[in-house]
Amino acid sequence: MLRSALAEVLSTPWLAGLLAVITLGKLVQLGPAMVHGGHGRDPRRTFSRAEKAEFLERAGHRCEHHSWLLGRCRGTEALQADHVHPHSRGGATDVLNGQALCRRHNKQKSDRPPWRWELNRLARRRESYFPPGTPTAVLRYGPPVPDPVEV
Repeated sequence: MLRSALAEVLSTPWLAGLLAVITLGKLVQLGPAMVHGGHGRDPRRTFSRAEKAEFLERAGHRCEHHSWLLGRCRGTEALQADHVHPHSRGGATDVLNGQALCRRHNKQKSDRPPWRWELNRLARRRESYFPPGTPTAVLRYGPPVPDPVEV
């Protein structure tokens, strides 16, 4: 029965095309899950006040966004604590995955996970303005989140 239904679908061009588009859409959705999957979300979503203060202090109370043409953003007003690797993509809510961004650059970044080369660039740039001895590397994912225990 399944074989005859599949033969009927494939013999109708527009139905076969629709099936192909739906299949392609599912494969495209699977890509990010394969790249960023396997990491449960950190149960804690927001940074604490102490962590936000630490971001601001180590960034020199200035936005950490850096553009190719203009260099580091000069924004010092309305700075926000941001996950370098977004929480929605499995990023840890940890000081090592945080940065200070102005409102404009935080909104512009949205929930896009950074490429490895972008993380390496950020770590190298941070060496110039972080206090000596402060780690500059980004921790994308925290420790594995245990599965909830059912009672």
